[in-house]
Amino acid sequence: MMIGKQLKRWWPAVMLTAISLQPAVAQESEKAFSGKPVLTLFSNYKAGLGHKNENSGFNLDRAFVGYEGFFAKGFSAKILMNVETVADENGNTKFNGYLKNAQIDWKGNGFFVSAGLVNLKQFSEQENFWGHRYIFKSFQEEYGIVFCEDIGVVAGYEFSPLISADLALTNGEGRKFKNMDNKYKYGAGITLKPAKGFMFRIYGDIYNTPEYLKTDAGVQKDQYSVAAFAGYSNSWFSLGAEYNRAFNYKFSSGTDVNGYSVYTTVNIASKMHLFGRFDLLDAVGENTNNVSEGHTIIGGFEYSPIRQVRISPNYQSWKARNGRRENYLLLSVECKI
Repeated sequence: MMIGKQLKRWWPAVMLTAISLQPAVAQESEKAFSGKPVLTLFSNYKAGLGHKNENSGFNLDRAFVGYEGFFAKGFSAKILMNVETVADENGNTKFNGYLKNAQIDWKGNGFFVSAGLVNLKQFSEQENFWGHRYIFKSFQEEYGIVFCEDIGVVAGYEFSPLISADLALTNGEGRKFKNMDNKYKYGAGITLKPAKGFMFRIYGDIYNTPEYLKTDAGVQKDQYSVAAFAGYSNSWFSLGAEYNRAFNYKFSSGTDVNGYSVYTTVNIASKMHLFGRFDLLDAVGENTNNVSEGHTIIGGFEYSPIRQVRISPNYQSWKARNGRRENYLLLSVECKI
């Protein structure tokens, strides 16, 4: 009975203490986890000029939505769904939806590791320097040398602010296929930042020939790729140049491609920019029928009324080596949260 009376006497104090501790526990939980929605839209109106003037209309190039969560001790996770416009063999377009990212990340003590369906790093620095992904893809992705996402593991280490390195072991088949044949893609890169504004990067990979291709006609061999990039940026402008070489391009034995890309952005005001780019894709070897050789010219103006929105009237031109020049005017829009 004495114990019961003492419990009754102290119970209100215990309850008050527990209630008073709940905000502190909640605060600790909030510190341990935070998250944010991810939303990106790429859209444009495209009008063909000259003999391409029948090709015009509104396009939704990309719309992805997802969520990114941040945990304690450097861990985070991200999942994104993407819808994009794809064209069939007859040139008709349709929407195609797929899982873009489903990855777990960790950062700490200069290291980073990403596993799952991950973004790859082979041309991430080039894409950042180009800075206009909503208008045109980076060279390696645009011309089919590499995928921008893949299933596997990417890891890296920053030795100092001047030098970092990264490694990748992935299926090599992009986001749409699981690896069922024990064939992989191995990649490695080194990034140098020797002085303020300067950046240099070299990258190489080996891509084993998938088994399903070995049943096709022709001789298939592993594809090897190398890339080199140099860039400089300051508050007024940025300038980047890259060289890409793929041996046994798309696993075709003896078919190699050289790729060159130069791009610049000039800041004419805090929210206004001018940009330009030139790409050249050149094939060497006996069998070059599967290579779309030619060059691309891009130029335009960009205005950002708010941080989340960019609007760009721009001109794009493609000239195949043995074809007529194709000219287009576009009004491109990006919304990114």
